[in-house]
Amino acid sequence: MPRGDIDMLIAEAVAHADLRCPRLPAHPDGETVAIEARVWAQRTGLSAAAEGGVVDRRRPVGPVAEAMRDAPIGALRIAGLYATWLEVLNERALVVGWDLGYAASLVTILREGYTTGADALHFALTDLYERITAGGGAAVLPDLADALERYCAAARRDRDLMSAELPPSLPEFLDNRVDRTPVPMFTALHRLDPALGALGGPPAEGIAPLTELAGLLTAVDEDLTGYRQAVEAGTRLTLIPVLMREYGHSVPTAFQSGMVLFGAWKTQLDHGVRAVSALPDVSSATRRQAQAAVDWVGALHRYHAAQARTTLAVPLG
Repeated sequence: MPRGDIDMLIAEAVAHADLRCPRLPAHPDGETVAIEARVWAQRTGLSAAAEGGVVDRRRPVGPVAEAMRDAPIGALRIAGLYATWLEVLNERALVVGWDLGYAASLVTILREGYTTGADALHFALTDLYERITAGGGAAVLPDLADALERYCAAARRDRDLMSAELPPSLPEFLDNRVDRTPVPMFTALHRLDPALGALGGPPAEGIAPLTELAGLLTAVDEDLTGYRQAVEAGTRLTLIPVLMREYGHSVPTAFQSGMVLFGAWKTQLDHGVRAVSALPDVSSATRRQAQAAVDWVGALHRYHAAQARTTLAVPLG
């Protein structure tokens, strides 16, 4: 398809998600934490001092400041630094691929507090581990480690699926794709906010399915808004060719189906949040955990849309 036609499809997908995900005010200290994250990235060797690197281009603290708009600045800072770290990890993988041995050495930091790795990503993650434990949030580390492990494994499987003769089936793709989003990691770190319950404690009953659904929504949104970038880079399988194989769709019809999936799953997520919030004797912390799933979908949608705006030939609203 001509580039302009694809850009129009992406613009329509962004507009559709905009309607389902109203913008929320960002944390008042969001810009402060963004500056701190950039300085931290330079100090730990993640990012060069010169402007224009991945941290400057993608501004990863933005969605954190929106989703965690009421959090104490300490919790916001940890999540913002982690988001910055994750962007650099993704940038590294674009160059050298996803090495599961390397990923395991990173996960070991979160599980045991040490590793044999000696590069900037290891150093910076060790610094984050120490910040989390010093702040009393060690209970969140097992969930964060598990989510990072699944994320890296899913990214590696994604490359294997891309090299296959045919795209995977839709269930196979989605089963892997849901682990390939940062939602489980960010919602784990969000529990460093005491308003969501015991500091770093486990998710409340009924929250896990909402988090998984939020991951699926984020995956669909990223695949629609980032479709052209993914195709041009050739580094990530998206939902579009999977739908084309599964149902014989054209590219425009696959986009329409993707938007239908997003709308249906967003309705399901909203209903699930309301159902949890209406349970007898439900705590305010549980309500906040449920709402966090919705907030991360909206915040990450705006993050994806912001990346799309830098490359599209048509304006986005």
